[in-house]
Amino acid sequence: MVTQSREAIRALATRQHGLITWAQLSEIGVREVEVHRWLKARYLQRVLPRVYTVGHDAPSRKAELLAAVLYAGPEAMLSHMTAACWHELIEYPPAEIEVSSPRERASVKGVRVYGRRNLELTLYKGLAVTSIAQTLLDLAAVGEPRLVRKALARLDFRKQLNVTALERICGTGKPGTKALRDALAIHQPQLARANGRFEENFIEFCERWQIPMPIFNARIQGVLVDAYWPQHRLVVELDGVDAHSSTAQRHRDKSNDITLRAHGLVVLRYDWKLVMKHEDLVRDDVLRELGRR
Repeated sequence: MVTQSREAIRALATRQHGLITWAQLSEIGVREVEVHRWLKARYLQRVLPRVYTVGHDAPSRKAELLAAVLYAGPEAMLSHMTAACWHELIEYPPAEIEVSSPRERASVKGVRVYGRRNLELTLYKGLAVTSIAQTLLDLAAVGEPRLVRKALARLDFRKQLNVTALERICGTGKPGTKALRDALAIHQPQLARANGRFEENFIEFCERWQIPMPIFNARIQGVLVDAYWPQHRLVVELDGVDAHSSTAQRHRDKSNDITLRAHGLVVLRYDWKLVMKHEDLVRDDVLRELGRR
């Protein structure tokens, strides 16, 4: 019986990235005393309350996420910022894994459970996760407006932006509704092309001062430029510290500038401090050049 149980456990754990729950062990017919014996022998290892790894499989991010879903119980799913990250709509996961469940389940260290939520789930990259529309609404409820706008832009870039579905999921009393509608009202597709916080800030800078929106990260004459106004033949390079501080990097920048100028383009360069601390100077400089050309 024990041998058969172990075979059933291994088969189930293989499908679940090395994980199994107390409830699943019970369904297989494993007695509580046997579970405690296996825990003591480290054949089973606790990762969350009533969730165990079988054997000594190396941990993975997918297994960590699945463990949180299994802990939250049947029909649970990744949600909020964790779902947005798993859907590849934002870059960085939250400190806690966020899951939603139709039942009440206490949050534990490392896992935030949103209980009593009867939601439609979808499977993405092998894990149960909230739908795109629900993920955006939840992200709007807990995340910064910048993250919501970036997520919309990424959906747009992937040709997956369904405004009708987003509008339909919003509603009176639903957390995130106002923030999501506000983000939709000022949707900016170029955010999907922005590479890092500095370029995102420059997009907001252009919006704030009603500067025509450039194309970001375009390749011109073999040179990848940060911001480009094709009709005005104007390029703006945003020099962050990490990519523009060494001698070799500065030499590359000067060489690229020469190449661009040789083809009739004007190149303006600004660093973080100049854009963030002296907006009026940068605004006037960009508008002056756009006006000239």
